[in-house]
Amino acid sequence: MNRGKTPSESRRRRSSGNVIVESVFTMLPTFALILAFVDFSLMLFRRSTLQNAVREGCRYAVTFQTAPSLGQDASISAIVQQYGMNFVKTTDNPQHIFVNYYAPTNLNNAIANGGNLPGNVVEVSVQNISFAWLAPLSGSFGMGVPFFRNSTPLSIAVYSSDILGGYPAGITSVPR
Repeated sequence: MNRGKTPSESRRRRSSGNVIVESVFTMLPTFALILAFVDFSLMLFRRSTLQNAVREGCRYAVTFQTAPSLGQDASISAIVQQYGMNFVKTTDNPQHIFVNYYAPTNLNNAIANGGNLPGNVVEVSVQNISFAWLAPLSGSFGMGVPFFRNSTPLSIAVYSSDILGGYPAGITSVPR
């Protein structure tokens, strides 16, 4: 019987590191794809959570409710913070939660004072929320280039608006 050729000892010694190299070339793209899916999923989750928070703030605004010892704007901001899962807070500096009122005849310019009247439009928004990537992107390292993770150009802004309803029974005004 004729047995098949077996590799020589010297050939086996030369190919002993190939498994490590091939594993690295397989694992790096695999981990890059997994981390990309995680990063984009977290970004979408954060945006949809903030969109829900401003929607709830707008619903709260339409009813002219206020929290004890707070005006309407502060109460709306507190509701946005409550539904925002700590992605945004009322104490953030710079401010990220905005409440604006518009006259139905002029939707381009916000009313500075006293705009929370029935029939006006309320706009609740969260703006300038920067997104930091979990995994560094290519070009992140080397030659004095700033770390891309901390200087990402992506920012999230979400808006919700509705027309203010009538005052609740027995109330003639609500402090802004």
